[in-house]
Amino acid sequence: MNEPAVILAAATAGEIQARGAAMTLDAGVAASPFGACLLARSALGICHLAFFEPLERDPAIAAMRAAWPLADVLWDDDRAGRLAARIFDPSRHSAVRWQVFVRGTPFQLRVWHELLRVPPGAPVSYGQLAAAAGMPRAARATGTALGHNPVAFLIPCHRVIRASGASGAYRWGAGRKRAILAWESGQTREYHTHWRALDESA
Repeated sequence: MNEPAVILAAATAGEIQARGAAMTLDAGVAASPFGACLLARSALGICHLAFFEPLERDPAIAAMRAAWPLADVLWDDDRAGRLAARIFDPSRHSAVRWQVFVRGTPFQLRVWHELLRVPPGAPVSYGQLAAAAGMPRAARATGTALGHNPVAFLIPCHRVIRASGASGAYRWGAGRKRAILAWESGQTREYHTHWRALDESA
């Protein structure tokens, strides 16, 4: 597996217990190749990236605030848009090292660490990821850990598929997952096919 382009910084027990007190988040809504997304960044790294549908903005914001309820949030959609443009620019992926700042259980963090080593265009199965995380019999728990990923795309849970080769479920929609996989592998035609289907189902 490749050297990861994303560095994962885990919140300490004290930071988790503080619930965001004395923490400032720069947050905003931005466009992406896969629909609207909500981004938040702290001094320690990007701590939230989630896709959402047009009528789900308020629930998306509530989910972000739930992780760090005492944090001060500075809203700036323009700044979020500039950050999103960098994140989703394929020409920058090999040149930029992103830092993400997340809270999670030891097992979740282990799964996310291993997930960062999965290169674009080379998806792995839940079982393979579980084995890489040192828990070969924990494929189901690995799926649960992926479902709690707070930073979509940069922590690439979309790269985990079923052993059969089917793309499987995705926290932000199965159609969006297929579109991201096609986009990463350079399959432009397949990306537009999946994205058109996603638009029509919204």
